[in-house]
Amino acid sequence: MQPNPLYRIGEAEVRDLVARAPWMLLVSHPASGPVASPSPVLLDDEHEGDGLVLVTHLGRADARLHGLLEPGEHRMLVVAQGEHGYISPSWYVGADAGQIPTWNFEMASMTCDVEVLDADANMRTLRKLVAHFESRYAPEGGVALDIDDDGNRGMAMGTVGLRLRVRSFDAKSKMSQNKSAGTRASVLAHLDASHPALAERMRVADRDAAPAREA
Repeated sequence: MQPNPLYRIGEAEVRDLVARAPWMLLVSHPASGPVASPSPVLLDDEHEGDGLVLVTHLGRADARLHGLLEPGEHRMLVVAQGEHGYISPSWYVGADAGQIPTWNFEMASMTCDVEVLDADANMRTLRKLVAHFESRYAPEGGVALDIDDDGNRGMAMGTVGLRLRVRSFDAKSKMSQNKSAGTRASVLAHLDASHPALAERMRVADRDAAPAREA
């Protein structure tokens, strides 16, 4: 995934990406063949000292397809995708003019050991997920998940909570760092008009790269 070291980001940036882009893809390869499921994923603040740890859940049917209901150790690839977009070479200037089109993006592919949570831990994870997104999208009229409610506990039986301990990750933020200052300014001007969120991520990458360029 774009091996240029200019694009590489570390754990702090991955944590930020996870917080900004919680809708992720969970991929595994059981004996029956590859399986991919989208799911909301959060950082596990209860295991802050254990490195990069995530929590999520799947429907029980999905968990079965991933082989997670079978005994033994399980591993998943979790993919977080941030802002991304097409970059036209018509935006390039100076020595960069005439190059091929490309795509700017931010992404982390995380290889994780999977812990299947028991019923009580699953309920706490579901409550955490609901609380997180309700506070973000419905702060005035949001709802809370009552984990002691029998109806909620019954519905939760159709889900499987997961704790994902990240063993390793490959993370990149490709934001035109390899282009000249003039080209980056031109790309930003076009993205400000068409994709302002990607333009902002480019500015963050540009600020992060500035000390290395000035050294």
